[in-house]
Amino acid sequence: MLIAMSSVAEPPASHTDRAAKKPRTRRRTGTYAAADERRRLILETAIVHFANKGYHNASTQKIAADVGISTTGLMHHFGSKQELLRAVLETRETQAFEQFFHRLDPAEPDPVELFRLIAEQTRFNVTQPGLMQMYALLAAEAGSEDHPAHAYFRERYERIIAIIAKAIDHGVASNILMPGTDGRAVAREMLAVADGYQIQWALSDGTFDFLTAHLTYLDSLCRRLTIDHTGITST
Repeated sequence: MLIAMSSVAEPPASHTDRAAKKPRTRRRTGTYAAADERRRLILETAIVHFANKGYHNASTQKIAADVGISTTGLMHHFGSKQELLRAVLETRETQAFEQFFHRLDPAEPDPVELFRLIAEQTRFNVTQPGLMQMYALLAAEAGSEDHPAHAYFRERYERIIAIIAKAIDHGVASNILMPGTDGRAVAREMLAVADGYQIQWALSDGTFDFLTAHLTYLDSLCRRLTIDHTGITST
């Protein structure tokens, strides 16, 4: 799965909205810094629990205990288990934008650069196995309409497809990619391959070489689509 790939135009709207609501003149005192650190620890711990147990079986009491606070203390930072899950997903999506996809031109996204950024994100993702496992499990759970992350994953897939399709279509129009390449079809193929590899990785207890398989696929796809057969490793 292309973990937390956000809009290339701007950070996730929810993150932007929250940032806009913060007074610009507020100083970061020791109290605020401590609260920020506590929130960070809660989110990191929640990722481990959601990865190991899924959403429904994860316990806010156990998450709080692992952080070293009470359940009431956890609820002070995140009002509910659903809000905690939403914060985990949104935080990772914002981080992905800031780490990788802010470099892509939102008006004229270069498809080869997009493939290379996805490859770079893949290299990072394999250093975060808890995140990979969490997304694999939550995405499977979220197929149920009553799951709190159902709407998030549905919208996320559409958002990623739109981002990739825009880059592919721009590449065709700019004579970078083969004429007639269907942007949305390529996007769905890329998601299917990434998700399929990630499921195999999860079922193999990490013995399946997800990184090599995914990078090989991205390079092969890039060479197949580009007119000059450029790959993600080409200079």
